[in-house]
Amino acid sequence: MAALSTANPHIPPPPLDVIPAALWAPRRSEAWWWLYLPLVLFAGLLAISLGWPNFYRAYILPEGYGFLELGHFLIPFAAFVLALRLLLFRVVRESWLLWLVILVFGLGNFYIAGEEHSWGQHFFNWNTPAYWSDINRQAETNLHNVSHWFNHRPRLVLEIGIAIGGILIPLIQSRVGLFRQPLLALLTPPVQLTVVAVVALVVKVINHLWKGDVVGTELLIRPSEALETFIYLFLLYYAIVLGRRVRALEAAGVRQVPL
Repeated sequence: MAALSTANPHIPPPPLDVIPAALWAPRRSEAWWWLYLPLVLFAGLLAISLGWPNFYRAYILPEGYGFLELGHFLIPFAAFVLALRLLLFRVVRESWLLWLVILVFGLGNFYIAGEEHSWGQHFFNWNTPAYWSDINRQAETNLHNVSHWFNHRPRLVLEIGIAIGGILIPLIQSRVGLFRQPLLALLTPPVQLTVVAVVALVVKVINHLWKGDVVGTELLIRPSEALETFIYLFLLYYAIVLGRRVRALEAAGVRQVPL
């Protein structure tokens, strides 16, 4: 199989060639989550925002327990748990760079989940200390409302990363083949995840059009909240796919993934 990988650029390079195709990328039979769920969710949010704006404001947007806000905690927290489990695999522990990437990915999702619910404040309703209320624009116990460096800057990095690594590179690889460097190939999202990434990009465009007063009708109420949902959904999907690949390597007895 290793010999085939050098002849066919769409077969992962060694030692990744032990990963079955069914685990390398989501199958067509799983289209309900990687294809239909993002599209149905986007269409549903759009329809409710346009047709029932009061319902959208009352049940979709509210802080803490609104549909989107609760998802902003649960989705990245699930991605964090999946990443945390991967750190225990031998193939990850013995591949220091892979271990570091997964650690940073997991901690990033933990930070997102904690920040989105103000580290438990939306669950337990504690009071924000007076000194923190003075510097936090929403008087919450989080960092992202203190400075752009804890909010807009990290999100911009995520958006650029998803645009390049989640759309551009997978589409190019679907035509020319995978990276021949094992670690890079392992970490690259499959082309199936471009669906949720493109939906996030569409919502990003809607957000810019609304902020720039280009469209007269508010297609999505507070589109930035919907944008975050699809960004976090991409992160969860990525954690699922990466987890399948790593578990396949572990099951095959691979000890290390070189750069």
